[in-house]
Amino acid sequence: MSTNQRDHSAEALRFDHVTLEFPGGHQPAIEDVSFRVARRKFVAVIGPSGCGKSTILNLAAGLLRPTRGEVHFNGEPVTGVNSEAAYVTQKANLLPWLSVKANIGLALKFRRVPKAERDERIAHWIKVVGLTGFEDHYPRELSGGMQKRVAIARALIYDPSIVLMDEPFGPLDAITRLKLQQDLLNLWEEQEGTLVFVTHDLNEAIYLADEVIVMSKGPGTVHRTLEVPFPRPRSIGSLVESHEFSELYNDLWSLFKSEIDLSDASA
Repeated sequence: MSTNQRDHSAEALRFDHVTLEFPGGHQPAIEDVSFRVARRKFVAVIGPSGCGKSTILNLAAGLLRPTRGEVHFNGEPVTGVNSEAAYVTQKANLLPWLSVKANIGLALKFRRVPKAERDERIAHWIKVVGLTGFEDHYPRELSGGMQKRVAIARALIYDPSIVLMDEPFGPLDAITRLKLQQDLLNLWEEQEGTLVFVTHDLNEAIYLADEVIVMSKGPGTVHRTLEVPFPRPRSIGSLVESHEFSELYNDLWSLFKSEIDLSDASA
């Protein structure tokens, strides 16, 4: 096996000089974007609004096709919907007429998993995400944080090769967000899967990720990729008290602030 082949076998996701232009747009959504995500890594993507962060997830999921360049998943070009990717969006997007357990088990039902196995896995994930006792509740009866737990369980229950998350904790209050960040850390460290996580929150990127991709303002390009050196398992409470955390935050902020207009912070 060649060195190039070995490198590709270790990759979950690769963007090769990807540009995406929408019809009628005055500039590309992203332009000449290249990066790689190694298997079993947690990679955060940050950048100013409109830099194409969500576009990157949509390309990885196969929901969009590049105008130029290629997106590769597990060494193969993405040419259609990526059935091995789970997608958690900003909204929980639960089906309101289904109970918690039915929403969580939806992907298994679509994959024709036998009912006995399906019920067992649903029960396991309800316990894992702390929703025991709420199995038969409907989305309207849940708090925002609980709805997010359902969405995360639904994404992870079928053991996807890669999970794509688009600011899943953004609308939540600070305390709920911190709790879910730590819960996600614990779940991901147990699963050892690959995760690409879009966020505006610099703290969140450092808490969660192995690497942080910093995007430039539109048209979006990769400004820099920054390694997060903290070992796992991680405790958010311990991280924020460390001098190393402050140094990394300052480094990340220095990169990020050059891409935003602080005089127009309300935009």
